[in-house]
Amino acid sequence: MALDTRFLAELKARNHIVDVIAPYVQLKRNGTRHTGLCPFHGEKTPSFTVFEETESFYCFGCGAGGDVITFVMKYQNLDYMEAVRYLAERSGMQLPEAEGRNAAFQRRRRERMYEMHKLAARFFYHTLTGAEGRAGLEYLTGRGIGREAIVRFGLGYAPDSFSALKEELRSRGYTVDEMLAAGLLARSERSGGTYDKFRNRVMFPVFDLRGNVVAFSGRILGDGKPKYLNSPETEIFTKGSCVFGLHLAKNEPDGTLILCEGNLDVVSLAQAGFTGAVAPLGTAFTKEQARILAKYAKKIVVAFDNDSAGLKATDKAIRFLEEQGIPVRILQMQGAKDPDEFIRNFGRERFAKLVNSSKTPVEFQLEKLRAGLDLSDTAMKVEYLRQAVELLAGIESAAERDVYVLKLGRELEISAEAVRTEVNKKIRRNKAAAQRREIRSGEQELKGSYDRVNPERAGMIRAARAEEMILSILVRHPDLWQSAEKLLPPERFLTSFNRRVYSFLLEEYRKNPDAAAPAFTGAFDEKEMARISFFINTPVLRGDPAEQLKECVEILKNEGMKQVNAGELSPEELMDKIKEIKDEH
Repeated sequence: MALDTRFLAELKARNHIVDVIAPYVQLKRNGTRHTGLCPFHGEKTPSFTVFEETESFYCFGCGAGGDVITFVMKYQNLDYMEAVRYLAERSGMQLPEAEGRNAAFQRRRRERMYEMHKLAARFFYHTLTGAEGRAGLEYLTGRGIGREAIVRFGLGYAPDSFSALKEELRSRGYTVDEMLAAGLLARSERSGGTYDKFRNRVMFPVFDLRGNVVAFSGRILGDGKPKYLNSPETEIFTKGSCVFGLHLAKNEPDGTLILCEGNLDVVSLAQAGFTGAVAPLGTAFTKEQARILAKYAKKIVVAFDNDSAGLKATDKAIRFLEEQGIPVRILQMQGAKDPDEFIRNFGRERFAKLVNSSKTPVEFQLEKLRAGLDLSDTAMKVEYLRQAVELLAGIESAAERDVYVLKLGRELEISAEAVRTEVNKKIRRNKAAAQRREIRSGEQELKGSYDRVNPERAGMIRAARAEEMILSILVRHPDLWQSAEKLLPPERFLTSFNRRVYSFLLEEYRKNPDAAAPAFTGAFDEKEMARISFFINTPVLRGDPAEQLKECVEILKNEGMKQVNAGELSPEELMDKIKEIKDEH
């Protein structure tokens, strides 16, 4: 359901886009524009721009764009109504009554899901500390986990029963359908009956950043499969957007987080005093998790398992974290496969030394390249040099690059100048290749190869640009909407996407003639919002906007005459079409 136009206009007016974005992005003012480093992709040169005049943002690096509602949706990982509710609460507004009822119903459903998870966590915790939980408690004790850590993380035990949790929650007033939606029950494909999803498992509650239990991860006791069982995605839980332990680690005083693979690693490290430990919840580390960590971390030490899978996961984590501009260090363990085992085998002090001596990503990658090579062998030495030069050529900072050039020269017993020459040659080749790719990409963009939003644009560039200028003028000068509609009805727009935007604008201005630029977010998807944000912020020539509007209309009508396909019309139809267009002129 679309929200009332006047409500959305008031919502945007009370939530000035610069004020909403400024706490998350360090913005530098330049007239009516503000620029900063994009929060949606890693960059070192600011390409993220906030436009006060149109109350919108656009990143010229990754193409993200939209209005204040879009930003909140994208940054906070919220859906449309959640973002609207967030902004309404921020500015002390009430949702419209009809939407308010629907929103209240949805909010109540989510609240019951949160409460259900809270009760389930208590049930698992009390079971662990009671007679039924002896097996679970013995497992944790055997892994060196004490009572303080159990309480800190709310650990529990799911009894080996098909209905214990179901009966507990049913006694609290929750229905089977609610438990299924929460992922706490599963349905048998054979009988159609329901049963407790987690059974005979040590339970790790998963908390969101506000401290709500949103899911569980259960470790099987014995040899059953899977070893770890995680909650399915629900209304309140998305695996790739949640980081285990971050609700506690986010307040780490020095901002250093230790990124582990497993939940037990986090618990074990926290118990040993490393309270900044977090884990990606049994899934592959994601870009979204890197973006979330970037809000809280000043430095991240990656301490994934010491096996081939862990090394691959480390490479991906380095890439995602560096894209977010976070300083990264790599911790490498000998004599243990993961942090939990290392702590148990060698103790806290040894692990602290590993943290303090953790390597930079470049040092880590150089060690990987060197592994297994005999540098006394000339062929191996040359191959190592070739791969190392390729790695160093990717370092943007000349000073940092030179540090490794000197180090590599010493290691291979060749002059630093020789290494530097090879690195600079590789940099030049990389730049030339990048320029060629950019030219090809630009050519393909002009041909419309990648235009999924407005595929017709490529075949009528001049007309599409005139349409986009008309839309840009109307966003800046809403008082011209009636003149625009009289000069050019929507059906005269030649590209269907721009026609849809134009029709939307006219309808919104018709509903609320005194409004500023309307909120596009509810009517257009994320990619469409980015395109709209891009062209409504196209610079408009100085002068009378009404005259500019007329000039664009003339261009569009002339282009429209070119689009008439005479071969598909009878002579009478062709003459009528030409007369119709001329009459409009």
